[in-house]
Amino acid sequence: MNLTLFQMINGMAGHGGIIDKTMIFIAVYSPILYGVLMIIQWFIGGDRGKSASMDAFFAALIALSINQIISVFYFEPRPFVSHKVHLLVKHPPDASFPSDHSAGGSSLTFTELMHDKVIGSIMMVLTLVLLVARVYVGVHYPIDVIGGFIIGYISSKIVKHMSVVLKPIEKYILTIWHRWITV
Repeated sequence: MNLTLFQMINGMAGHGGIIDKTMIFIAVYSPILYGVLMIIQWFIGGDRGKSASMDAFFAALIALSINQIISVFYFEPRPFVSHKVHLLVKHPPDASFPSDHSAGGSSLTFTELMHDKVIGSIMMVLTLVLLVARVYVGVHYPIDVIGGFIIGYISSKIVKHMSVVLKPIEKYILTIWHRWITV
């Protein structure tokens, strides 16, 4: 089923045009788009926005750390290593499962949804397109992006439950920000 779904999605790729270009852009540059949203929130969201950005950052760190641990114990070759695919971007043949892009993006998204529904909703649309885009360009199987999505969700919940530990760190960072970099 995983391979069949991969072939369905990736089979639409490689015909040029706006869809290929859009999927390539999202698949490759989504971390920059998430970063821009986080920076905007930092500067226009007041202390609450800054706190949300820091929570999202911590969730992404946790998600990507979980991915690294999983990849040490489980190695799934990327689709382009094992199958004939429409590969639209260059990528090293490292572990396919779980998707770092998906885990990072969804951890930011789910954390943002707990703080700011508008930014979180924008990020959810980006994340859902990202999940499809990573399969479309040929670098992940569907289970890879779904696994990353789940890891991102779990990471956001971990951050929520770690608030007792994280809030003093965030408060300290905000104190430094207000003292030295007030904008």
